[in-house]
Amino acid sequence: MPNSDTQDGVHNKITKEFRYHLTTDDSVQAQSFSGNVETAKALFLTDDYLSNNDTNGTQVEYAITADGNGLKMTIAFGTKGTAGIAEADDWTGIWATNHDVMIAAKSTCKERTYVHTVLDSVQTKALRIETIDATPHLF
Repeated sequence: MPNSDTQDGVHNKITKEFRYHLTTDDSVQAQSFSGNVETAKALFLTDDYLSNNDTNGTQVEYAITADGNGLKMTIAFGTKGTAGIAEADDWTGIWATNHDVMIAAKSTCKERTYVHTVLDSVQTKALRIETIDATPHLF
């Protein structure tokens, strides 16, 4: 659950979309979440990423993308309201610092491979995750 620090407003809203692409031809890998956002979150995002959002975000919402193959997330941040607080010590700064550490450690999104059978032959293809800035926001 996100923090509830909205006394001084909510700021710095960002929206991201996550999709897996086949590395062989860059096509979007079709997904089937059965309309379940929790399933999509568990497929794409690490527990650390979700925890950072919940701990440091003030408002967070997730949805399955319009094409049904990705996850969309909007997050916004309150402020601690402490006079003279350094930007890096407020919710947005803490989230961003943790996010940068996770990106460097490659621990924001889950790595995946695509496995399918063709004529009794199992084929494995690498997937890469693509994260883009998106609009409109979910809230």
